[in-house]
Amino acid sequence: MSPRKKQVLYRPTMQRVKTQRAFAAYLALLDAADKMRSEMSRQLVSSDLTMGDFRLLELLHREGPMSLSAAAKKRQCKRQNLDVILAHLMACGWVSRETVMFPPAEIKESRLPRALRGQEREGRRVGILHLTPLGEKFVGVFLPKHKKVVKAFMRVLQGKQQMALARMCDKVREGDVRKFVDEITLEDFDDQES
Repeated sequence: MSPRKKQVLYRPTMQRVKTQRAFAAYLALLDAADKMRSEMSRQLVSSDLTMGDFRLLELLHREGPMSLSAAAKKRQCKRQNLDVILAHLMACGWVSRETVMFPPAEIKESRLPRALRGQEREGRRVGILHLTPLGEKFVGVFLPKHKKVVKAFMRVLQGKQQMALARMCDKVREGDVRKFVDEITLEDFDDQES
């Protein structure tokens, strides 16, 4: 090969570079989350808690009583998984579940099916979760200690970095489905070309 002719090397497309960078960030995030979960689980186990137990207790402490469906949605888990967590927390006496009957929705009689017109209607039954007084006391003692352990673990980051990390995690959780679909389509097209 003459010195003037340069050998053309395969260069990955910009989309592949972006994909590799995103995948590396994803793996780093998973590794960091696994490490933190492992470290924090030690303290939770000493108080007879799983991570799921802790997350539900903290949610009820922060936001107050809520329906089962709202708790499942906020925890991003299925209702059946929440029932398993609840069984343990209720056995410990930290969480209580009450069934509340809401009044029926106000609907004009003419909008109801003919068979239901003139009949007394029932409202919806909803399971409401709340911390018991024992649960409030437990969380009031446990949470400040747990926060100190988290603070010690997070000391590797400065305050501004911790706030930036929280904002970045929020953005990752929100995601952008349209960009995601466009990205996959574009990458599939790139793979077909090579």
